[in-house]
Amino acid sequence: MALREKRDLGLLFALLSAALLTGGSAFGYSGGGDTGGNDWATDVMVNGCNCHNLEQSETGMWMLEGFPARYGPGITYNLTLTISDSIVEEGDIDDARGGFLLRVSNGSFSSSAGFWTSDDGNMLSHTADTNGQNNWTVEWTAPDEGAGDTVLTLYFNVVNGKNGNDAGDAWTRIVAVSLGTPQALEHEAGIHEMGVAMMQYWIGLIGIAVTLVFVLLAYIVIRGGSANYRG
Repeated sequence: MALREKRDLGLLFALLSAALLTGGSAFGYSGGGDTGGNDWATDVMVNGCNCHNLEQSETGMWMLEGFPARYGPGITYNLTLTISDSIVEEGDIDDARGGFLLRVSNGSFSSSAGFWTSDDGNMLSHTADTNGQNNWTVEWTAPDEGAGDTVLTLYFNVVNGKNGNDAGDAWTRIVAVSLGTPQALEHEAGIHEMGVAMMQYWIGLIGIAVTLVFVLLAYIVIRGGSANYRG
């Protein structure tokens, strides 16, 4: 069964897009973030993994297991990613076979051997030690209560171990969402919390009311005088 057909059904409704991004070229470092760091990861998020192929592949297949349709606050999930692409000829087993970059809008990835994580923990990629495979398992800890939905963005690159722009590598981008608890509304401060004493508040209201009464009386007097005027 194709990987696309085997992917977690609970994630289907959360899939937002698999769209082509265009722009400058992003280097597909075999060491991932371990080589390029935060600058490389940010560039990939903007331009895609298009060092060897500017066009996003339409034949890329993937299976992402463990990313919940609705997360539990503070829970750690094991995410397993498996990738392939029918247009890429597999190289020798010792050659590079693939790489990936994950980013989450909420929560954080756990640091572990064989993976690079950004300083704030919201991005994770392969390293030179883990690019000779096409499946990986990583840990993601969901955010706390009231953080809202989490958007996961994934870039993966299927490669054949050859170098050069004609290597035939293929990359794909997907975006998915895990629903969370609604974000807490900001506290709405009452007028007395803004430094206005209750007595001042009522004096102000009375003053406004008295002013309106005088305006109404003046209107009645002026209108009555106009009606009785004969010239």
